[in-house]
Amino acid sequence: MVNNAGNVRAGRLEAIEESEVVAQIALNLTAPILLTRAALPSLPESDRGLVVNISSGIGLIAMPFYATYAATKAGIAHFGEALRRALHGEGVHVLTVYPGATSTPMMESSKAGAAEGFEYEPPESVADATVEAILDGSLTVVRDGQQRRDMIATNREDPSSVDRMLAERKPLLEKAVEAHSSI
Repeated sequence: MVNNAGNVRAGRLEAIEESEVVAQIALNLTAPILLTRAALPSLPESDRGLVVNISSGIGLIAMPFYATYAATKAGIAHFGEALRRALHGEGVHVLTVYPGATSTPMMESSKAGAAEGFEYEPPESVADATVEAILDGSLTVVRDGQQRRDMIATNREDPSSVDRMLAERKPLLEKAVEAHSSI
């Protein structure tokens, strides 16, 4: 089972409609939990059951103007972690994937690029890394290479330094993502 559906509405939280907040939570978090719940009885039958949750790099490092999206993607990541631990030894493998910015239709309305900290990769690269992780039994896939891993470590050790770094990009980022919506 692959939980890959998702939507986004970026921008200042106070400028986002309540319906857009609810839509993100419903599709990005509630739907995968309920779908997984429905599929669970049949997953261990082959002793090769698999749940793949597609989170986001923003689920690891929350970006300004993506508050609800970050919450849902962090939520799906922790859902996967808890599920993996609950199913440990029961024939179901749980994998969480954290892609960075990926060139998909969901990203078409975003104007964010490298200056704002978004470097896009093709969806085939994320898919290939996901298949490789499934085959080797990995628990997570984190895209965006060493720069992302360094930022994750810094965010855990010194989150205020990440705040300062992102604050420098904030005016550019706000303008670039104010119309970013796939809802």
